[in-house]
Amino acid sequence: MAAKEKLEAILNVALRVPSIMLLDVLYRWDVSSFFQQIQRSSLHNNPLFQYKYLALNMHYVGYILSVVLLTLPRQHLVQLYLYFLTALLLYAGHQISRDYVRSELESGYEGPMYVEPLSMNRFMTALVGQLVVCTLCSCVMKTKQIWLFSAHMLPLLARLCLVPLETIVIINKFAMIFTGLEVLYFLGSNLLVPYNLAKSAYRELVQVVEVYGLLALGMSLWNQLVVPVLFMVFWLVLFALQIYSYFSTRDQSASRERLLFLFLTR
Repeated sequence: MAAKEKLEAILNVALRVPSIMLLDVLYRWDVSSFFQQIQRSSLHNNPLFQYKYLALNMHYVGYILSVVLLTLPRQHLVQLYLYFLTALLLYAGHQISRDYVRSELESGYEGPMYVEPLSMNRFMTALVGQLVVCTLCSCVMKTKQIWLFSAHMLPLLARLCLVPLETIVIINKFAMIFTGLEVLYFLGSNLLVPYNLAKSAYRELVQVVEVYGLLALGMSLWNQLVVPVLFMVFWLVLFALQIYSYFSTRDQSASRERLLFLFLTR
């Protein structure tokens, strides 16, 4: 039981560090200055400049999303990371499928795979990778409906049935579109979840303020977010990145005084 509590405490801190890092990046990035430099340079015809106001609005939206991620309850934060991991796995599955189709097009062989050892090797490598991706997605989402994550296996099935390579390319595109529709359906079916979560959180905050006051609310959030430990971990991550950047970019003539200065200024 103690080990479980320690793991939950570690996750409570570790999963919130990226949101603080995103807030730091947004704070350091001056969007107005960035677009002014584009305007003064020869890149003023860059299509990016046409989306200046959209980027400014997205900059503030990034602040809001970072704060929301920072204050989410741990169980919802873990679920959000699991969804993100599933999206990465689906992307990896389609990358495997795309690389397999491209290698088959480069080989130009359309006969049975068991006759050509190289073709069989490519097929088995892609198949194992796809099965691993589907299994991991099923485990992460805690469902036995593994077929929901297996659309990117259609090109392999088509190749096994000796479908022409040009048709396999079309099947691969269809698999990508089908997976995209699945993701859109999932997002649409959970569209009101953030609103309901914010609504329930607002009710709880109002109740706490009415009964205990603002000071108790602040102390509760301070303890829930483990603010001192969170900022310590955030500082250590930034310091480690600075050290890595120093050792990866420094030349042979770099002095020890520079490294000492780095330690003293962090």
